Amino acid sequence: MFLWHPIIVHFTIALLSIALITDFVYLITRKEHFWHFSTYLLVLGTLSAVGAVLTGHQAEDSVLLNPQTRAMVDSHELSGEITMWIFIILTTLRFMFIKFKKFKEPVKWIYYMIGLTALIFLFRTGILGGEMVYIHGVGTSDQMKKSTQKPSFK
Repeated sequence: MFLWHPIIVHFTIALLSIALITDFVYLITRKEHFWHFSTYLLVLGTLSAVGAVLTGHQAEDSVLLNPQTRAMVDSHELSGEITMWIFIILTTLRFMFIKFKKFKEPVKWIYYMIGLTALIFLFRTGILGGEMVYIHGVGTSDQMKKSTQKPSFK
């Protein structure tokens, strides 16, 4: 079975990271094209995050997990869902700011703090996912071979 999760997560990480970096560049330069570019990237990245969570559930259902890896998968899943919801909130706030023209000093700093928190959760989720795959082999063909081998008495 082909899984989309490993593909979608890389787009999610790239789009959302660049969106927030571009946002911080806007904060420094005040050039409007950075604000607009960041908005497009934020929307695409947030949609990608939703896709990453949904395909992550699909990927989880397709692998056999022992209790140790189950705990890691659950931690990665929770972190991914928190990340997705933070970015949904951030994107919603962005459009409220655009509609009501309220991107002023006190609100602006709250927005950027939420963005920084979202970025930390995004990287945490990626690190947990990478550790599961590259260190523990979750979802790899080696793990599938181990789980389908017949027991022996050797």
